[in-house]
Amino acid sequence: MYLQDIDLRKVYTIWKSNLGPFQGFFRSTPFVSLQTYDNFILKEENTCQCNQGALNIIVENCSENNFLIVDLPIDEILNLAFLLNNEYFIKPILNINLLFHPFGIIGTKENINKLINNGLNLKKISTEKFIMLIPYDRYNDNWKSDDLKDKLNNQYGISDDDLPSADILKILGYTKITILTINKIKDDLQDYINFINEDIEVEVIKVKG
Repeated sequence: MYLQDIDLRKVYTIWKSNLGPFQGFFRSTPFVSLQTYDNFILKEENTCQCNQGALNIIVENCSENNFLIVDLPIDEILNLAFLLNNEYFIKPILNINLLFHPFGIIGTKENINKLINNGLNLKKISTEKFIMLIPYDRYNDNWKSDDLKDKLNNQYGISDDDLPSADILKILGYTKITILTINKIKDDLQDYINFINEDIEVEVIKVKG
């Protein structure tokens, strides 16, 4: 199966379906960029393994009044999204604003494979439990100029518009935000935490990568 054989609009629609009030936080950028991506063979079998510690924390903390934001590497969140949707009936909000490009610094063929295969195999669910997933590898402050040579710098950061405000969350009945991440909290996410914790409780949990 080749990338050009995939109905990207269908995959996009599957991931976006039943997001309810969080539909506006779902990003079309990855799917649009794949329309012009170099054609390649997709793996028909997709290994879907994830950090069991992270999965346990998510299942334990996810509720109708606790909004979870998971900031882990892209392969990890794509696998978590699949498992949470199909096995735990927790609807994933993929907040991936990545412009896929063959020469991009971030975004691999393996990422694309998981985005497509996991999407095509998502079950249709109706639930009041949601979780937002953002890729920790959206940018890397440690890369040097030599690392970027002959590459498209498609790194990006998240802004206030990419994440729900305290007002929106309160209207929806949430009283707390739990953020799950690894290592050092990214500066863009820390800015969001600093702003929002004046109006709603925020808990940060770090897991081993």
